[in-house]
Amino acid sequence: MNEVIMGLYEIEEQAGEIMSYAGSLRQELLEHNQKQMEECAMELEGEMEGRLTILRSQLEEQTKEEIAELMKINQKQVEELNQLYHNNLKKFAQEIVEKIIEV
Repeated sequence: MNEVIMGLYEIEEQAGEIMSYAGSLRQELLEHNQKQMEECAMELEGEMEGRLTILRSQLEEQTKEEIAELMKINQKQVEELNQLYHNNLKKFAQEIVEKIIEV
């Protein structure tokens, strides 16, 4: 009977050790998973920053190109208006004088 009780004590002691080991192992796994999640989050953040930098650069370049194109169009329109004005200056002056005389 003593042997059975001693055997049960040993089993209980071993079970306690196993549970303690399992608890520490579980804690290690949780810490490892947390560390991996943090590393993945940092890696993803870095990748997203890189992509955003590239996109920002592309948008800035595209904007500069569009502005340059608009400036060319505007300059051409100004030149056309100046040419129209110079070509029709006498006509416009005559029309103005006629309007003044009509009054």
